[in-house]
Amino acid sequence: MSSVDIRKIFGENVKYYRKKSGMSQEQFAEKLEISPNHLSVIETGGKFVTYKLLERIVVAFDVMPAALFFTPGTASFDDTLQNKINSIIKEELETATLEISKRLAKL
Repeated sequence: MSSVDIRKIFGENVKYYRKKSGMSQEQFAEKLEISPNHLSVIETGGKFVTYKLLERIVVAFDVMPAALFFTPGTASFDDTLQNKINSIIKEELETATLEISKRLAKL
């Protein structure tokens, strides 16, 4: 089984959707409230995003989170698989949000 670089695939998809939206790195970085350098590192697969930034990206592109985690045309990707991926991402986001809320309550 070959290794899959999720960060690289994710970054390439962010770049693809950014360009499809007609935005420069500077424009999209401003929309996301991050630096253009941070966006560049994400797009090249050097760094992954926080769940909050992931939420802002999917809202900006109006796509399901799963759309950012696969390379179109390289594998069969049906609605069932996409729904499973979206469900996992949603659960992880909810868990992270709950954990942060608990930590903030302790402050």
